[in-house]
Amino acid sequence: MSSRPLGLCSVCDANAVGINFAVPTCAPCKAFFRRNAVKLGSRDYVCQQDGDCLITYKSRRLCNCCRLAKCFRVGMQKSLIRSEAEREARKQLVEQNRKKRVQPPPRVKTLELIRPSNLLLLTHSQSKSLSLSDQTLLTNISGAYERTCIAATKVTSPAFPTSKHARLHTFLNEYTERQKALVRYFKLIPEFDRVSINDKIRLIRNHFCVTLTINEATLSSSISQQLIDSVSFLFDANISAHLVKCITLIHSYTSDRTLLKLLLIVKSLSSGINRYRNDTDMDRIYDNTLEIFAAQNIYVELLWKYLLSRFPSEVHVVKFYNKLIRDLMFTQRVCFMTESHINNRPNEIQRMEPLIQSMWPTSIGLNNSDDTDIHIKQFS
Repeated sequence: MSSRPLGLCSVCDANAVGINFAVPTCAPCKAFFRRNAVKLGSRDYVCQQDGDCLITYKSRRLCNCCRLAKCFRVGMQKSLIRSEAEREARKQLVEQNRKKRVQPPPRVKTLELIRPSNLLLLTHSQSKSLSLSDQTLLTNISGAYERTCIAATKVTSPAFPTSKHARLHTFLNEYTERQKALVRYFKLIPEFDRVSINDKIRLIRNHFCVTLTINEATLSSSISQQLIDSVSFLFDANISAHLVKCITLIHSYTSDRTLLKLLLIVKSLSSGINRYRNDTDMDRIYDNTLEIFAAQNIYVELLWKYLLSRFPSEVHVVKFYNKLIRDLMFTQRVCFMTESHINNRPNEIQRMEPLIQSMWPTSIGLNNSDDTDIHIKQFS
């Protein structure tokens, strides 16, 4: 697997080697946190200065107290430190997955892909905590998002849009790099990456507006005034009012970014929702609908178990889940309205960047093979 740049260590500003305990860090800070975080309460950490020592890759050894404090301040999580037994179990799981990739199992019969939810088999006590493999999967999802979508905002701009737009094509063109990063994020999800290239393209196109909305909430907890101004100017009063409400609803979940990252995956694997468009190809049944359904089911189950681990009881989870589904259905309806509005403006679509233009592959959309190749390469 090719290495991907992760930027700087959040603790000491050395080069990061991975996402460790929920944040990008270098190897020394990873080892330091693993050794010292578990000693809190049994060992005193005292700063010899004023308790605010500068921590850099040159000075990180000078004060363990301030270094450990910074580890917690940047978001490193003690709960993710594994015991020896847990590390051995994870090592065995990684080895099993590696063997599966080298020797993929024979394709199961289509009907076998439809199976009862494993959640129905969970006991009350089991549902209260995530398994080690569940925690590993959540960590991998967080790491994949950091390496793609978060990294893209560091290269471009953390705010979208950077200014008020007066034309639809300039507004959506500014989202191009974010969309490329989102596609890279989906490709790091094994179940998504295993579906056929045609199904990947249909899934990305079908959920463009919804995933854009969820992705922006995942990237930033605040709603920029430029976004509100652009939406209010580009759309009529009815659509813009619904869009602002939709954006506000999704941003109400920004206190839990893990939830939003899971929602991005669940939505990206929704094969049962087709938005209105004039492209007959998008009205086709997917090449392998049941395979997509089985892949989505993995992350729906993970989402449910994650919520069970976050709330005090199943009753609280059911209430929250009902509200979440209601808000997502409202968002989906508003996105249908918005996309239909854009689809009726072919002159704007023709001036969009190739990747964004391909989200509206109507008869006036991708008309030459060069543009089509640019789009296809995002998924190959």
